[in-house]
Amino acid sequence: MASMSPSQKLAAFAVLICGALWGLFWIPMRWLDSQSVGGGWTSLTFAAISALSALPWLRRKEAWSGLSRQWLSGLLMGGGFALYAVALVLTDVVNAILLFYLMPVWATLAGWAFRGERLTASRVIAIILGFGGMACILGIDKGLPLPRNVGDWLALASGISWAAGSIYAFARPTQAIALPVFTFSIGALVVSLLAVAIAACLGSPVANADSIANHLPAIFVIAMVIFVPPNALVLWATQRIDPGRVGILLTTEVLVGAISAAILSGEDFGRLDAAGTVLIVAAGLTEVLSRRG
Repeated sequence: MASMSPSQKLAAFAVLICGALWGLFWIPMRWLDSQSVGGGWTSLTFAAISALSALPWLRRKEAWSGLSRQWLSGLLMGGGFALYAVALVLTDVVNAILLFYLMPVWATLAGWAFRGERLTASRVIAIILGFGGMACILGIDKGLPLPRNVGDWLALASGISWAAGSIYAFARPTQAIALPVFTFSIGALVVSLLAVAIAACLGSPVANADSIANHLPAIFVIAMVIFVPPNALVLWATQRIDPGRVGILLTTEVLVGAISAAILSGEDFGRLDAAGTVLIVAAGLTEVLSRRG
């Protein structure tokens, strides 16, 4: 930190705080679900608010010039976050957070398979640690450690989608912030709409909107605290500090999420969950440190 400029230190602090906020994202999702506002509608509303918040900075035609480079990464990353948001109300909080945070493992495998990146010893170790952590949280003591419910599958898919989007975005960087925020929000909006439609057909509580009108003020406040600013700040920070350091700082998300869930969610948090948390955090740290090297 001593060698960083004041702007870089501010960016690093922003990422640290945003990761911690994201680690608490499950709390409003679970609260709104308990108030008969399904996860699909909550995610959809957050995404709509986020998209609208970016529009004042996109009034000029030239602000849209990078759309062809941004729409796919926005769809993948925003869609991944929407899947993660829905997963938080369909499975154990720790499962959702940790399965989502396997994204560095998927990014490493995708970089090797599609971009010709070398599988170094440290990256192989990261993959082994990540899959070991996944086996722990999915219950290796209960047989084959596979996702056991829809929420687990959505959380797993969310991390894969986010990893794919981040790889695409890294290959097509932009200095602008408003357009990436907007495309991310539209991606989340599209996937949330699909989730609501599918859930409605299946009669799932994810599509429950019984009291959404009564809770719109609370949803707006929550979105403007824990959804919109962190998205914009992390995108801003990635223009100023290297991706490896961003990845390390964002481990606050999984740590805060796992610890808060263990204390507040009322769900069981046993030794395997603790081991899975340690292994997946170690996998993320190993992967991002290998990229810095």
